[in-house]
Amino acid sequence: MADSLFTAVLSMFDQRGFRGISSALEESEHAVSNGMQSSVAAVLGSIASKAGDSSTLRKTIDLLPNGSGNITWSDVVESAYDPQSPLIVGGKRLLSVLFGSSERTVMNVLSRESGLRPGATSTLMALAAPFALSFLGRRVREEGLTMERLAEILQGEIPAIQRALPAGLSDVLWPRKSTVAAASPVIIQTTQIDRASKGWVVPLTLVGLALGLFGFLNHARRPTPIPTTTGEASRVKPEFAEKRALSNSEKQHTAPDNVTLRYEKGSARLQRKSQSRLDRLAAQLIAFPDVHVKVAGFTDNVGAADVNLQLSQRRADSVITFLVGKGIAADRLTAKGYGEEDPIADNSTMEGRARNRRVSVSVE
Repeated sequence: MADSLFTAVLSMFDQRGFRGISSALEESEHAVSNGMQSSVAAVLGSIASKAGDSSTLRKTIDLLPNGSGNITWSDVVESAYDPQSPLIVGGKRLLSVLFGSSERTVMNVLSRESGLRPGATSTLMALAAPFALSFLGRRVREEGLTMERLAEILQGEIPAIQRALPAGLSDVLWPRKSTVAAASPVIIQTTQIDRASKGWVVPLTLVGLALGLFGFLNHARRPTPIPTTTGEASRVKPEFAEKRALSNSEKQHTAPDNVTLRYEKGSARLQRKSQSRLDRLAAQLIAFPDVHVKVAGFTDNVGAADVNLQLSQRRADSVITFLVGKGIAADRLTAKGYGEEDPIADNSTMEGRARNRRVSVSVE
């Protein structure tokens, strides 16, 4: 195998494809290029970190669904325009298996280092995962590699992959063994105790820790008492106490509300204010896993109707991409663009057109 696996995957990219993905995600070509390369490095790094166990490695390679065939760079570019494409939806499932509980950490690091929005990073990662796995599967078939041989090759790739990863990701994929116990004050103290009583130290220490933990948890679970002191000056009004309790509950358990987002003329890019509102919606959707969302995109009546229809779809898709990037399952979300249909204000005025450039997010 003349080329390294990592180099061979990167050689399949071309600048025209990055321009296409950049247009689909409304991000700069430079950020998309960096983000895609880092995404491939992270995916290959996750696979390489499992190379020590051939059985686990085989299960990882077999994650690619049957019938996927050879996924090409053209397939990746084309799928970037459709957040609901099988490649992206399947890629997000692959990511949850490859990275497990570290998925959000990996996403955040890649987003920060590339300068991409979280939703765009999520899409790139979802495209990179099946692309890289398809490439590995093809090399295994074409060269008749055993899992043991593939494991050797992947382990040899680790230094190159680590150099390509953003700072901090190597420790996520290859966690260092903890050395905290070496400096534990409990252990240090036990070495100073007379050997005759040494046998009692560990049991007594564990009992003490258990009692301390029980006391802490018991205290933490105990609700803060509401003062009941008699007298007009110090009495807490019942309606105030009830309102305070409700507000605390509402902060954590409020059901998702419908959301309306505004857009600049000709743009499908989410504004900062929109992102903060969608952040709150995503948190609510996580708390209410049975809730589904319909996203409808609209435009004003300036320009050609067919162009406006496409723009409205991109606006709706931008919301889906953002929410999926926050961990909301794609099958809970639907998006449709309606173009100039159903204006809510007068398109003959600037203010009216601004109100009509919107996305309506409805919960069901």
